[in-house]
Amino acid sequence: MKLQQVAMTMLIVLIIFYVLNLGQALLLPLVIAAAIAYIINVLAHLIASAKLGGVSLPKPLAMLLALAVILGALSFFVQLITVNINNVIKEAPLYQANLEALITKAYTLFGIEQAPNIKEIIGQMNFRAILQGLSGTVRSLVSNTGIIIVYLIFIFLEQRSLSLKLRYLIRDNRRRADVFELINKIRSDIRLYIGIKVLTSAATGLLSYLVLHLVGVGFASFWAVLIFFLNFIPTLGSIVATAFPSILALVQFETLGPFIITASILTGIQFTIGSLLEPRLMGNRLNLSPLVILLSLGLWGSVWGIPGMFLCVPITVIMVIIFSYFPQTRPAAILLSANGNLAGQRKVEDDCAARAS
Repeated sequence: MKLQQVAMTMLIVLIIFYVLNLGQALLLPLVIAAAIAYIINVLAHLIASAKLGGVSLPKPLAMLLALAVILGALSFFVQLITVNINNVIKEAPLYQANLEALITKAYTLFGIEQAPNIKEIIGQMNFRAILQGLSGTVRSLVSNTGIIIVYLIFIFLEQRSLSLKLRYLIRDNRRRADVFELINKIRSDIRLYIGIKVLTSAATGLLSYLVLHLVGVGFASFWAVLIFFLNFIPTLGSIVATAFPSILALVQFETLGPFIITASILTGIQFTIGSLLEPRLMGNRLNLSPLVILLSLGLWGSVWGIPGMFLCVPITVIMVIIFSYFPQTRPAAILLSANGNLAGQRKVEDDCAARAS
């Protein structure tokens, strides 16, 4: 019986990802709209909770303010990324030539007559094509702005009636109270995860911008925004976020000093925030297995491309948080986690023990 359940589960998962891939044009804007809506809700909750002189903003005003802030920030980010990518594309051939010249100089310095294969690999790397692919992804998202806004409107309209629907769906008062309590716990965990992740990523991007600006690395604001988004991908995102601006510093300047300063300080920032500060704030909410992260990157990247790679880890973390609250799905959450220590599992066990007593 268990073997049949496992086979059925695998079949359902395969069908789900096939549908996600097939309906990418329709579903990806919906997921992006849902992510934006949740971030707006998190910010609105923070604004409504803040008190100035013992007075706090009403929830409708807090929601409007959060909506204006998030949409304004997204518009600024998209414009900044688009303009800087075009500028980087123009400079890419020069940077690539500088990198090849630097490698040739290194061969000469060490007395190597015949260049190893790595030079051919670097020569075959077309940085312009890579950046054009990233630019195409941004333009594709911009072209879907209309449908994302439509989805966003309907999501906000739907969330207002969700609690009312649950009241009609669950007639038993005690069971309804348990369901609302569980939803509030899951919502609180997800809100805390997103809030901490946005805060730490923003801090990493801001500090990286200051370093890049002081060193004089080109397109510092672009790299800072890219670092902000890449930090939503644990480990691999931090490596890429450090490598890209460091390589630019290597090919931009004639000496190795700016490269060494940039690479060492950015690595220190990533380590301090990503390995020391964030785990203390996050606890077990980002308790993902490194293998699961790599598989998620490959899977969601093949399904939804670059947007899928940025969304995969938040989606997986949210799945682990939700799965940890239900006995039927808790084994899946334990398998996806790094060490099986789940915050939701402890809360469920504590609740069960409290009710039994």
